[in-house]
Amino acid sequence: MTKFFGILLVVEFLVAAAAPVIFTTIENRMVAGMVAGAIFVALGVFIVMVGVQNRPFRKTPTFWAGCLHLFGSALPLLITRLINFSRGFEDVVVLGLPGPVFHKVSTYIFFILLIATTVDLVRSWREKARAN
Repeated sequence: MTKFFGILLVVEFLVAAAAPVIFTTIENRMVAGMVAGAIFVALGVFIVMVGVQNRPFRKTPTFWAGCLHLFGSALPLLITRLINFSRGFEDVVVLGLPGPVFHKVSTYIFFILLIATTVDLVRSWREKARAN
């Protein structure tokens, strides 16, 4: 699992780095938001799907942080933006919070995912080192 967590952590950083690139590359902010949101949702779906297929992975902080990321921030934000496509982000309410405030909460949730994956990577690396 060490290699998996290492690759996943790199992918998470790439997803985080892609968002500002998307917003500087795509002029229309709504379209840029949809593309960036879809990437964040795809990451969450991947983590949840790994958990569905791998029972031990379901016991890791990464899996639970991935569930929180997908169902608690990425999907609600993307769906709400799709429903309110014609409204400005400041005028959108996501799960009871104004769009910009919810985005800040989503950022913290993503940091939790990064921390969880880092913890699992270190834990896996230590277990592997002890086994050798």
